[in-house]
Amino acid sequence: MKEYIFKQYLDNILKHMDISIEDFFEKSKKNTSVIPRQILYYMCYEKGMGVYDIESYIDKLGYKATHPTILHGIKKAEEILENDTDYMYIVKKLEKIEL
Repeated sequence: MKEYIFKQYLDNILKHMDISIEDFFEKSKKNTSVIPRQILYYMCYEKGMGVYDIESYIDKLGYKATHPTILHGIKKAEEILENDTDYMYIVKKLEKIEL
């Protein structure tokens, strides 16, 4: 069930940000890739997924994200959401999933 939610969140972010999955997981420091990934990590973590689970779901898609990277991303997303209320609105919108 949690993996389905992960995939829905990922799909919502990709559509909203209008980026491909390849660009999303690109090893880049560009905010167009980094912030969406951090938001995904945050959303999943807030939904009760463990860091190991998030890491394994990403691995199943053929990409890599290490435990420390995911933890750092969650922390950075929290900082973004504290400082920019527009992102909080976007996250609330992205959390809607279809069953």
